[in-house]
Amino acid sequence: MSTSANRLIDLNTLLRVANLISTVLVACVFTQAEHHPYLDQTTIALAVVLGVQTHVARTIERRRRDPSVLLLAFEMVFYYSFRIFTLTLYPFSSVFDRYSYSAADSNYALVFILLANVFLYAGFFLAHSSRCAEGIDSRGWRATSPLAAVALLVAAILFGYFSNSYWNEGNVPRVFGFLVLILAPSVVVLMALTYYFLYRRSLRRGVAFAIAALIALEIIVHTLVGSRSAIVGFILTAMMVVLAINGRIAFTRRFVAGGVLLMPVLVVLLVAAFAISTYNRAAKELGTSLEVGRAVQLAQQFSERAPESSRLDVLVPPIAARAGFFDFSAEIIAHRDQYRGLFTLGSYARSIVDNILTPGFDLYDQPKIANALQFVYRGWGTPSKAQSVESYQSDQIGLYGEFYALFGYLSLPLLLVLAWTLKRAYARTHSTNPLVFALQRLVLLFIFLHTLDSFGFDWTAAEVVPLVIAMVLYKFFFGSRRLPQGRPPLPSVATPSAI
Repeated sequence: MSTSANRLIDLNTLLRVANLISTVLVACVFTQAEHHPYLDQTTIALAVVLGVQTHVARTIERRRRDPSVLLLAFEMVFYYSFRIFTLTLYPFSSVFDRYSYSAADSNYALVFILLANVFLYAGFFLAHSSRCAEGIDSRGWRATSPLAAVALLVAAILFGYFSNSYWNEGNVPRVFGFLVLILAPSVVVLMALTYYFLYRRSLRRGVAFAIAALIALEIIVHTLVGSRSAIVGFILTAMMVVLAINGRIAFTRRFVAGGVLLMPVLVVLLVAAFAISTYNRAAKELGTSLEVGRAVQLAQQFSERAPESSRLDVLVPPIAARAGFFDFSAEIIAHRDQYRGLFTLGSYARSIVDNILTPGFDLYDQPKIANALQFVYRGWGTPSKAQSVESYQSDQIGLYGEFYALFGYLSLPLLLVLAWTLKRAYARTHSTNPLVFALQRLVLLFIFLHTLDSFGFDWTAAEVVPLVIAMVLYKFFFGSRRLPQGRPPLPSVATPSAI
């Protein structure tokens, strides 16, 4: 191994450290779980087992490189193990208040999650291919339309946010609402990041700066209009892009040291973003038009009132609850009987028809499953798409909650098939064009990650279809060409993992 390689710290190693810290923190609160409303000492023991399981999977991944295993391990550490720790310290969860919930429900959910992970990891293991770890070689290629890419990014941001009120007030036929999905800034940002990492050596410094500035603007505006996950969403997007291009992520020691030092700054930014977006979202629910200018004014109002509501005991519990995904799946697993009428193949079929296949009209008045959950736990009766628009609420379901609600323990072999299928498809992707190759891989990583963080299969499908269409339509804005034979190739950019 080269000296430069020895100086890099792999994401796998960072996950090992994070998983160790999370598992130790969970073990340290063992005694505090004795009289907890939502968990007990058995829950803590199962959470420690989850940490051990993640460690074993990460160890195997180090020998058999697999981007999907890294994504799954990342989620287990930060959204499940760490959530058990924060739930122990702050016994607050708006999700658990929907029905009666006890520590026995948490234990049952954790057992299912542990078994489900075994089948997911087994599916990835059985479909293993060395091609999954191979980087995409963009040597001998250069970007040919960087200005067009920047222009598309500008158009997407303007269309997605600054014309928000025009589209929301019904000034255009609903059939054109599909354009909102195609021009979604998140889709264009994903393509722009891929373009940058593949061809950054051939991009002028001004173009690279413009792309970075526009992406930063997108994150800020996305937060102002009510998204509490804009920063985290960008981090996950960047992870998917680099994994698709390289098969691994590694950082220089200096970068890691700087990241550790700046971690408090990131935490403050995440807390501030959560608070501001929540404040603006509440204003929107009260009827305030959330144009960008108005969103900025609301953020200023919040900053003036922030000292009054900035106590940690007020801010941390809801942030910890929203930052963890365990609650969502565990609650659905615990109350499968109550949700049984909603989680049916028929409901999903009707939702796909109404929300994807018929963009200009509805046949069944069926909302997406994530929008229909409130009709069950609020006792509103039969879910209605028209009513869900008036009282909008999207509830996360999670891979474990969704599979269990649909199939119970029969879902375990289906999880193995899902992992095996995605991994096999990932290994077989190929194109002579580096950008097309990377986008093919990204679609599959996108499907897995959004199934893991599921808002429902129908929701994921409604995101994947426009993503694929946009990639086909917009690839001409992200042009590239092979350098003439005999001309010295540009330095390899198949290693943006070395940050």
